[in-house]
Amino acid sequence: MKWLFAGFTGLFLVVFQTVLLPSLPGGLYCFDLTIILIVFISLHFSHYMTVVVIAGIGGIMDSLSGAPFFLYTFSYIWVFLIVGLARQFVFQTSTLFVMVISLLSMTVQQGIFLFSVFSRQDYTGFGAMEISLMLRQVGWGTVMIPLGVWMIAAGNRRWQAMIQRMIKNREQKRNQAHG
Repeated sequence: MKWLFAGFTGLFLVVFQTVLLPSLPGGLYCFDLTIILIVFISLHFSHYMTVVVIAGIGGIMDSLSGAPFFLYTFSYIWVFLIVGLARQFVFQTSTLFVMVISLLSMTVQQGIFLFSVFSRQDYTGFGAMEISLMLRQVGWGTVMIPLGVWMIAAGNRRWQAMIQRMIKNREQKRNQAHG
């Protein structure tokens, strides 16, 4: 059931980022919101299926963004690896840890985007506006990703509690019918 919640959350974030956010003022300059879910999944799930789910989310974002294919997938898998490595050495529920992970995640993603621009053969250069935009996205991501992870974690707890209540109610009804 936790994967179902992650799927619904991912769907919401993808639709919000690709459909609703561009129509808001300044929305085109927002950082990648899906990275919030990637950090959450990386912190709270440790199954091998996690890599497949993250690669799937990356594939969806690659398809929707129009960016070179595997750009989002590659950055999401790197974020997962960094979070997994950091989780082994640091107390993972600390707010400071999540902020540092957010900073690293945004820096890695912006670095991969930058590398993809440099690797193109028709590269014409970067302007000060692009560098400023990247730095603002890293800054906003560092602040907003921990908040987003906290909100998704709270939603996940509510989701799990709702599922448990539904199971309990179902068992009670079944026991009353047979009792």
